[in-house]
Amino acid sequence: MSSVDDKEYYYQRAESELEMAQRAEVPEAVKAHYTLAGYYLDKVYNDGETALADSMTSRAQPSSSMA
Repeated sequence: MSSVDDKEYYYQRAESELEMAQRAEVPEAVKAHYTLAGYYLDKVYNDGETALADSMTSRAQPSSSMA
């Protein structure tokens, strides 16, 4: 599979996740679908390693709502 094919696949997956987020009724499901869509779009538009590192960094930082 070429990198163009990979990007097309990830883009289509992101579109699917966005559609599912719009149809979901449970807030946690909406959040999960949007999160997955974001990861797929990172794979399309960013270097995969950079996208993964950014997502891991944001998870490691404490949320301001927990303070």
